[in-house]
Amino acid sequence: MEDSWLKRKKAFVGRLEREIAVGRVDRDIIPLLRAINSLNEYYTTSSCSGRIQVVASELPGEKGLMKTLAKWHEPVEVVVVEGVIRESAEPNLWFSVQPPILHIMCRSLEAAFKMLYVARGSGFKRAGIQGGKKDRYPVEIIGTERIEVPLRLHEVDIVPIERLPLLVEAANRLLLRSKERLQRLLLSVKEMEK
Repeated sequence: MEDSWLKRKKAFVGRLEREIAVGRVDRDIIPLLRAINSLNEYYTTSSCSGRIQVVASELPGEKGLMKTLAKWHEPVEVVVVEGVIRESAEPNLWFSVQPPILHIMCRSLEAAFKMLYVARGSGFKRAGIQGGKKDRYPVEIIGTERIEVPLRLHEVDIVPIERLPLLVEAANRLLLRSKERLQRLLLSVKEMEK
């Protein structure tokens, strides 16, 4: 009879593979997720490889009230962002870089601490154990690469279009730095296999 850990792991890994098949998983994080899921002591529950986005919201982070107008999981060109801004009649627009985030279920507290060690060694300083139960210790790993800038507030443009290239360049550099950390994490996870 299959134990509850293996049953849960099989369900989450199966769901991940179905989501990959229909294109709902960031392509560049798939190798990392599969590497983690290949380890006996771990499985992933949710993730994002990091993104640049333009959202309509009075304030950033208003989950239920925020409308995503565009998002990119890779560097974006200024003309593309400019087009999103020009086409929007929304009174409040925000431009942001969101860092990578991973949720990993660990079979033991020892396994959770090992994953934290690997994550922090790969440059992810915001990593922690989020509670725990018998044979379930969730680890959350979040990058620190973040930008949140108002583009428009109450129908007043805050960032002039001619300054947009500076903002987009910084966002692209920050996003690429977070992707490099994900690659370091992938290499470290592969070392755990040995």
